[in-house]
Amino acid sequence: MKLGDLPLGLLAGVVGLAIILEAASFPVMAGMAYGPEFFPIIIGIGFCLCGLVLIAADLRARLSGTAGPALTIEPALRRRKALLRAGAVVIGTVAFIALVKPLGFLLALALLLVFLLRVLAAGWTITLALALGLPFALHFGFTWLLRVPLPRGLVETLLF
Repeated sequence: MKLGDLPLGLLAGVVGLAIILEAASFPVMAGMAYGPEFFPIIIGIGFCLCGLVLIAADLRARLSGTAGPALTIEPALRRRKALLRAGAVVIGTVAFIALVKPLGFLLALALLLVFLLRVLAAGWTITLALALGLPFALHFGFTWLLRVPLPRGLVETLLF
């Protein structure tokens, strides 16, 4: 599937606004010149600016009569297997978002990786290696190096 500039620009703008609004709700950190909202707001502004550029490009193309379709479905996506895999990514992401708070980051990400890697036809060796290693590596990077709190669950309570 290929989105034209107008829907992609609108999507980028909406995502940018959502990032800015969510980041604005982050708690203030005492004694810091920049709080945890600083970089996400910059990223949100970048999304909004990119969205405006895409919308302007689409409007310019429409005025000159060279605008393409807003949505094109590639022939490869018309196959059932490709649609199931694309749907699995969406379902897995929604499930991760729903499960990350009750289960914690480590377990939710491990389950997501097992699900997605098996749907995408990865072997069991690589699936288990990534599902057991990657959540811990990301947890270490975010919580200890970047000091970003992640949702805690049973696994985090037992290990940390």
